[in-house]
Amino acid sequence: MMPKHIVICDDHLLFLNGIAELLRNAGKGYEITSFSRADECRNYLKQHQADVFICDLNIGDTDGFVLLEELKERLKYCKKIILTAYYEDFLIQKAKRMGIDAFLKKETTAEELIKVIEMSASAGFQTNGRDSRSVDVYRAIDEPIVNKFRISKQEKEVIKLIIKGLTSKEIGETLFVSKTTVDTHRRNIYKKLEISNSSTLIKFAHENNLLS
Repeated sequence: MMPKHIVICDDHLLFLNGIAELLRNAGKGYEITSFSRADECRNYLKQHQADVFICDLNIGDTDGFVLLEELKERLKYCKKIILTAYYEDFLIQKAKRMGIDAFLKKETTAEELIKVIEMSASAGFQTNGRDSRSVDVYRAIDEPIVNKFRISKQEKEVIKLIIKGLTSKEIGETLFVSKTTVDTHRRNIYKKLEISNSSTLIKFAHENNLLS
């Protein structure tokens, strides 16, 4: 049997390169092709056949569901796996309705991911389950992000509360610091992450595991 050809599409380069390397070293002889841009991935799959396609739900400005729908005919005989930080019931159900083979958290272990890759087509829709606590792949790849951007423990707490929709005053009351201190944390966070608003912060936080 020929080794499986796996195509991966994820705009988070650290994660993309990490998961590609993990699969290359899995001892299965996988042929790995990876893309950080949806348009390049789309063009490639229109000309080449894949056995397994793994993609995120957010690839730059492209919705992963839209990409999968556009490539529906090309991926008819391909195992389709969504690997994402956005693990919500309505997204899981949408993936199931679309005929996606698996919807997995980015916290999925390498062993679990490989198990899904190797499952037969008759295995049915696969997902982690709410009680999953496996974090090996995601944290092994993403914990350096916090160090890279030098996000402090308190800044990480501020990020969580910003994402919950709290104002600077409310965040200050929660963390027992002044509003001025919170505003300073906000400016420092935006500067460190090179972003300018809370919506961009939400996307960054999910993709870089800053919420755990």
